[in-house]
Amino acid sequence: MSVEERNGDKEELDRHAAGVVADKLASRVRESGSAVLGLVGGSSVAGIYAELAGRELPWTKIHIFLADERLVPITSDESNWQVVHRTLVYPLGETGRLPHENAHPFFVQEDASDAGIAAYADDLRRCGGRFDAVILSAGEDGHTASLFPDHASVRAHGSHFVLVTDAPKPPARRLSASRELLEASGLSVLVFYGDAKADALARFRDDAIAIENCPSKLVTESGQAWVYIDI
Repeated sequence: MSVEERNGDKEELDRHAAGVVADKLASRVRESGSAVLGLVGGSSVAGIYAELAGRELPWTKIHIFLADERLVPITSDESNWQVVHRTLVYPLGETGRLPHENAHPFFVQEDASDAGIAAYADDLRRCGGRFDAVILSAGEDGHTASLFPDHASVRAHGSHFVLVTDAPKPPARRLSASRELLEASGLSVLVFYGDAKADALARFRDDAIAIENCPSKLVTESGQAWVYIDI
């Protein structure tokens, strides 16, 4: 598979990343009639989402899922959905481009032993079962989504999502795209934004370091990967 790296100004990188994702989604809709976009939270990726909101795409045929979520109410400031909703889902919905049913937040089911993760996986299966494109950010330790280095999360097996109960950074309880789901993605976009990510980037580029020790490397197993760097 191909891995492309692009360095530069964050705003320019965000525009380029949005263009790459938009092209992939449009192509997938032409091929199969629908597409799935996987997203994480955080300020690093918000600019890409805002750029995507301005793109003319067949949004009625595109479904938006989370690749990472904290097990909190979606109204919480800690919820990753808040960033996704504010920068992408709300602008698209307000202009009538994205149907309500195409947005798939994760609702915690407190009475379920898995917090509702199996139900969320069923929802993804109904929409195609994989991410045709996924946008990810790298943590300072090299984690991505909620798959952490040298941790049970990156070793857990699941075709779609895994429950993380002891994340090394708060909150401890999270939903994460599984290793298998990220590897099956058609296109992966990964950002290393900010000087604090310099060590993680060095680990990502080090061929001697395994995926288990730097989960951000999972993007190299997907169909195509773009890595954006402003360091």
